[in-house]
Amino acid sequence: MKHIKTIKSLSVLACLIFLSACASNTGDNTATRNTSDNQGVLVLGGTGQLGSYHVKQLSDAGERVIVLARTTSSFERLEGSDYEVVVGDLRNESEVMAAVMKSKPAVIIDTSNYPGIRFEDGESFYWPSMRYQIAAARAAGVTQIIRHSPRGARQMLTQPPSEGMRSDPLIINYMRDGARAELALEQAGVEGSLAATIIYNRNLPPEPADATGRGELLEDLTLDGGITRSDLARLTNTCILNEKCYGSIFNAVDAYLPPPNFDGRTRPNAPANP
Repeated sequence: MKHIKTIKSLSVLACLIFLSACASNTGDNTATRNTSDNQGVLVLGGTGQLGSYHVKQLSDAGERVIVLARTTSSFERLEGSDYEVVVGDLRNESEVMAAVMKSKPAVIIDTSNYPGIRFEDGESFYWPSMRYQIAAARAAGVTQIIRHSPRGARQMLTQPPSEGMRSDPLIINYMRDGARAELALEQAGVEGSLAATIIYNRNLPPEPADATGRGELLEDLTLDGGITRSDLARLTNTCILNEKCYGSIFNAVDAYLPPPNFDGRTRPNAPANP
């Protein structure tokens, strides 16, 4: 089973992001030098539960980190991290364009979530937000967009929902909206204008949840399993400007955590949790 090897320390991660000369220190990872003048990582949803782990880990590695935040955002989770802030709302196309043009990142990581969106009424957030991101990334010379997405979202566009979901329009429309965002990003990658990477997760344990350090990015998208936000961010960061992640979809799975309460396959021969 193919997987992306985990970088063992954030000091190596710092090499991976911008210094191709460090590629030999990262096992099977292939680093790609940023060919534009853009530098750093713009984290969307960087003040949230998952995004804050990206910010902390990249900041600890000495990388330039930019957080897109609304004026009402709380930065409590980012205490002790070194980061820049650009103000904008992902629902506003002109604000997304202005934020990306101002910050000029090499990479965008989308961990966004927007409270108050009425998915049950058919309201859309992820799909228009991704279209705004793609347009802004093209204009600003961004190299790569990495998107976090719930595993199984794409199937919701072509298959009837499971018995447990049929009575929940919020979940159905939430998943379908995310799937359309995935497809938009994938198409941008196919067109060659951006390097696109999609990383699935299925079950994120409630915070606080200590990292196990045993998660993997798998090419097998059918396996179920949990993963902590800390491990998910760490694994995702290994894909930053990594050619082996370009045009790829991965499944983030930790065999030591229980799978969610959905139908699906668990990892074969998963070890017992020590």
